[in-house]
Amino acid sequence: MKDKKIENKLMNSYRDIVALIERKVEAGEWSAGRKLPTQRELADVFDVNRSTVIHALDTLKGKGIIESTTGSGTYISSNFSSNLSKNLMNWNDFSKYSVHPTNYDIVRRINNLELDNSLIQLGKGELHQELFPKAAFNKSLRSLENTYDQYGYNNGTGDYRFRQAISTYLNERGISSSPNTILPVSGALQALQLITLGLLQQGSTVYAPYISYIHSLHIFRTSGMRLKSIPFRKQTLNTNHLREDLYRSQNSSVLYINPSFQNPTTITMDLNNREELVELSNEFKMPIIEDDIFRDLWIDQKPLPPIASLDNSGHTLLIGSFSKTMAPTLRIGWISGPADVIEKLSDLRMQLDYGTSFLPQLAVYDFLETGGYDQHLVSLREKLRYRRDMMVDLLEKNIGDYASWEIPKGGMFIWVLFSEDVNVRKLFSSLVERGVLINPGFVYSSYPNQYARFSFTSSSLEEMERGIKIIGEALKHQIT
Repeated sequence: MKDKKIENKLMNSYRDIVALIERKVEAGEWSAGRKLPTQRELADVFDVNRSTVIHALDTLKGKGIIESTTGSGTYISSNFSSNLSKNLMNWNDFSKYSVHPTNYDIVRRINNLELDNSLIQLGKGELHQELFPKAAFNKSLRSLENTYDQYGYNNGTGDYRFRQAISTYLNERGISSSPNTILPVSGALQALQLITLGLLQQGSTVYAPYISYIHSLHIFRTSGMRLKSIPFRKQTLNTNHLREDLYRSQNSSVLYINPSFQNPTTITMDLNNREELVELSNEFKMPIIEDDIFRDLWIDQKPLPPIASLDNSGHTLLIGSFSKTMAPTLRIGWISGPADVIEKLSDLRMQLDYGTSFLPQLAVYDFLETGGYDQHLVSLREKLRYRRDMMVDLLEKNIGDYASWEIPKGGMFIWVLFSEDVNVRKLFSSLVERGVLINPGFVYSSYPNQYARFSFTSSSLEEMERGIKIIGEALKHQIT
């Protein structure tokens, strides 16, 4: 009797898998050429063994719904016609050579896993919800009743009050600006997209640190740019290496740099290095894209002046955002640069999406003007210090025999270097199976490395403790 119940459960489970895939094909959610999840992933989702999954896939193959390619995987068949007698469009083939291809598989997987609430998030670059200034910001949201008065499209430049508030914010940090030098954007990534489309030439060389967030994106490559890596160690970008390459280069060039609490290494560039970059920029007429979104997350001491504050020639475009200091859901940031550049990018904004929503601009404007933002930062830095120190302590106790790291002076991350006997790719996969997500270092560089990005801001304190203990157990299991 017991064996019969198990058999019935397996049969129902295999039918569930078949029914799910049939429904997605019929509804047009899964088009021809789409790759199916692996047998292991399907087994995990349905909580069954792999033999049940294989049974389901064989059934689907018999119906002509799926087909397998040796060494590649299983796909929705291009030859299958649904009950509605319509041929399925193979969108994967159609879009294979599109202008903007899909992201790297590992990056797409991480992006999806970051939305999985069942995982302990120890790699994500955002503040946990308990760090958001909910009560204080709600007051600014209520202020919209009196300040929101824009119901039509605008000219793409954004709300003047918000731009004035950002101008004041930048002036306090040593950057001379006015509302005309500020363009609201929906985050740092959109800022990079606008700069790439509106200012850079095809064939340009984009220089970036050899380990950098930008290596995980297609943003420059898909626009015809060449991405070149520059060594960045011990608080210093190798300007000699950069200078030599600039002398040889026949193309226009631009430098992308994240100088304060760099993502993912947490390195902060020293003052001499910042001054050297300004000199190089002037000598070679090389624009600098300064991504400074972690500046306000300093913990031990205020960061050094932005590169933009040292540049008197207007070669630096500064990108800022409230996604890291408050919440990504706000989707509000800015570009600061020469007024003629901002005017050009504003025009491009009008061509693309008619400008950033006024609602978050006005809410953040009120939060800045009433002092709510500065008060939030004071409280946030204390919480970040506690979290950073707690994670360092947990790392020492649980993985100190397998890894090393430097204690960051700000930002969100600890850049962990694993010993050579640790297989980081296998560790990443085994941790996902155990319910923990970290960001492996190889997604941030063009070559393999032994690093991983740990976030001390993206989980609850209880999850952080449990997650790092799980990592310690996984390492022991892998190495012994």
